[in-house]
Amino acid sequence: MAPVNEIESTFVKPFYLKMMGLNAARWADELWADLTAAGRAVTPSDVSWMLRAGHWRPVVMGAWFSLAVPAETIADDLLSAMAGSRGSLTAPPLAAAATLVIGGDAVAAMTDYLSFVLNSGRQDGSQYEVAAAMEHLGSDPVIDPTDDGRRRFRDVHDVAVRLRNAFRQE
Repeated sequence: MAPVNEIESTFVKPFYLKMMGLNAARWADELWADLTAAGRAVTPSDVSWMLRAGHWRPVVMGAWFSLAVPAETIADDLLSAMAGSRGSLTAPPLAAAATLVIGGDAVAAMTDYLSFVLNSGRQDGSQYEVAAAMEHLGSDPVIDPTDDGRRRFRDVHDVAVRLRNAFRQE
């Protein structure tokens, strides 16, 4: 991916491959110092741009960096990105971030995602992580999460919790 602008070169390109989909559970520690430093520098407008960029790479990192900015500044963009996700590269990070940033109000966007996946025939496994996120929020998802889906969601969610806490430390 050739950087198009400063946001992409600073906040997307260095991280997206190891933070997409479920990769964060395996690779976040390797990126930790740079990732947390970037999270302390990112602005709400940077995160909004990433979430609205329309391409999966910035959206992945917009999900992660949404944990670094005030929820009210990016909630609508995060909900739109979750509802509009089209697969496993973005859905798990978006679901993990949405549970922390938005909470129960993210269930409708997650339901929209599941409806898309189920109706499109593009089931790639991410529907089970999103269903597990809904279950985590106390909702009854339209499909039952698998045990593997629950485990994968927990793994990504654990990274999100750690990142949020790290972003908040001075």
